[in-house]
Amino acid sequence: MHRYRWSESIEPRLQQATERMRRLRATRMPPAAVENLRRWFRIHHTYNSNAIEGNRLTLPETRAVVEDGITIAGKSLKDHFEAVNLAHALDLIEALAGKDSVLGERDVREMHGIVLRAIDPENAGAYRRINVRIGGTKYVPPQAVQVPEEMRTFGEWLAGAKTEHPVVVCAIAHTWFETIHPFVDGNGRTGRLLANLLLMREHYPAIVLLAEDRARYYLALDASHSGDITAMVELTLDRLDQSFEEYERASRELTEVREPAIDYLAEQLGKTRAATSSQFSRWYEAVRVLHGSLVDFAEQLMAKFPEGNRPRLQVSDLPALTEHEWASIQKAPYWLFGLVGDSHGAHVDLSFSAIPPGGGIGGWNKEGTGVRLTLPSTEAAPRDHRIEAVPTGHTFRVLSDGNSSQTESDVSVSKFATELWTAAIKHLLQTR
Repeated sequence: MHRYRWSESIEPRLQQATERMRRLRATRMPPAAVENLRRWFRIHHTYNSNAIEGNRLTLPETRAVVEDGITIAGKSLKDHFEAVNLAHALDLIEALAGKDSVLGERDVREMHGIVLRAIDPENAGAYRRINVRIGGTKYVPPQAVQVPEEMRTFGEWLAGAKTEHPVVVCAIAHTWFETIHPFVDGNGRTGRLLANLLLMREHYPAIVLLAEDRARYYLALDASHSGDITAMVELTLDRLDQSFEEYERASRELTEVREPAIDYLAEQLGKTRAATSSQFSRWYEAVRVLHGSLVDFAEQLMAKFPEGNRPRLQVSDLPALTEHEWASIQKAPYWLFGLVGDSHGAHVDLSFSAIPPGGGIGGWNKEGTGVRLTLPSTEAAPRDHRIEAVPTGHTFRVLSDGNSSQTESDVSVSKFATELWTAAIKHLLQTR
């Protein structure tokens, strides 16, 4: 049994959290949206939880270290390890949240082992062998000799059945663990990991205690040492509200923007398919897939840069074509979409067009309707350069520089999109 108490005045908020959780679980979100929210939490929790403990990495720097493996000049190796370790520990609790296994003392030690990995190997996952004091509070944690027994009792409660609201359970575990303070270092980060694991196991979204919550957070922990966890429950509920808002915003975008757009486009594509030939349908589908691959490449490349210092790479929308436009394409080039790039003052706006059979360089594409990316001349490259291709089922036959010996057959959509963006970015760099 635990010894904690809390005010009945928070009961309405607990009921509200339960209802929001139920609504969230009833919402079907696409995997890409769920993954985006997961990445948001992973970076924001890593940054804020470490910042509470004094880590000097900024939020963009944390993202660069965790996602891109970049070393930040002027920041300590310990700062870097803390970011990477905590992100890996979050991967662990995500895995534990999806299992039916009983949680216990061993799981807590495993979390802590990851938190201090490569920072303090001797103490990673090992209970402290010295007595400690917590700065800024009169509270004195149990003596080192008492820690194993205290943690055994805590682990038994953690593994047992619970009747309290999941948010209250989260607050009990968080404060009880911090009261024991079982490790020499890393107790705060481990306690916040454990709190989130318990929420996630009950299908609640994970929370991010913010760096600016530090003073309020420490006051809540101080109050909990006397057994009153009301302040910790209230803080947890406030941050849970923030997490709910992130998920609900994504859900609104799905129901208010994406689903109506899908319905509309499905209707339009249905009309288009009914009005066009099978030859056009195959060609247009190949171009549509290529367009999507170009968009995806641009998004992934921009994500490699920290916010506020990203180049802008954009693919304009692909128009909905009908048999009427298809007839025009068979006679003359037809603009399809543009590739736009901006980086450090340099700008390019490249044209991607359809070309009629035989309308390519030297008439090389007599066998079918093609596509063309035009790269205007620059000082570094004094003549226009064109990359042309003809869809051949799920692949492309590609011609570059007007040399038929350079024709490549069976180039995948992904490879062709990569080649197009590579040429576009090289052109962008030459315009500086």
